[in-house]
Amino acid sequence: MFQTSSLQVKDKKSELKKIRTSKIYCLVAVFTSTCIAVTVSLFIPKEQAGLKFQLPNQISLPDWQSQSSDSLDKVITNDLDNRYINEIIVDARRYVYTSSAQESLRIDALYVRGGAVEIPKFLETVDLKYSINSLDIRYSPKTGYYALFTDQKQAYLSSCIGPRGISTVTREQLINNRNNYDFKPDRLISYLIGTIYIRDRRCLFTVMSMPLKDQKVGNLNSNLDNTYKSLETSWINWYQKWENNFPKN
Repeated sequence: MFQTSSLQVKDKKSELKKIRTSKIYCLVAVFTSTCIAVTVSLFIPKEQAGLKFQLPNQISLPDWQSQSSDSLDKVITNDLDNRYINEIIVDARRYVYTSSAQESLRIDALYVRGGAVEIPKFLETVDLKYSINSLDIRYSPKTGYYALFTDQKQAYLSSCIGPRGISTVTREQLINNRNNYDFKPDRLISYLIGTIYIRDRRCLFTVMSMPLKDQKVGNLNSNLDNTYKSLETSWINWYQKWENNFPKN
């Protein structure tokens, strides 16, 4: 009888050991799956599939009077060959302004939901083809990086405004900006509770342009410098508008 009780105790211990082992395996499996899921979510950015945003019909700028605002969606849809770029453009508008001195300013704005927006490639969406070597890339502590260039008696300024950090021109600048600002502690907490995407891949791609005045050859450089300065001033005002009002993700 004593031997039978001893065997029963051993069987119970063996059964409890198996249950504990099974629980440990289950916990390890759950923990491993969770770690994999979090890692994939962190380092393989999700597309913000449901993201919808319409650019406003009018945006006020100091020293400029708004004249018109038209959608660029149809132009981009019909003319753009790159299907990927076409798919990530959420909305696009062209804004036209005039000054008291009868100068004109045009701003093409494309709100993009994902991808690495590199200025030379995206310029093709507004029918401008430039290599990175043709752009005069500058930096302002008030905004970040922007590119200046000319084309057919027009002076241009182009850059990409992100939801956080500085404006960017090249792919490297864009990625560095995201790495610096996407992984802040407050964003990590919001991501873990499911209220935001940790990788915010949105951008407001901007192209500003002004016509160059017809002047004698000796004054062309001076005219270009003055036009660039006007663009840079308008760019700072435009950037500050979006810095304070960029759509929430």
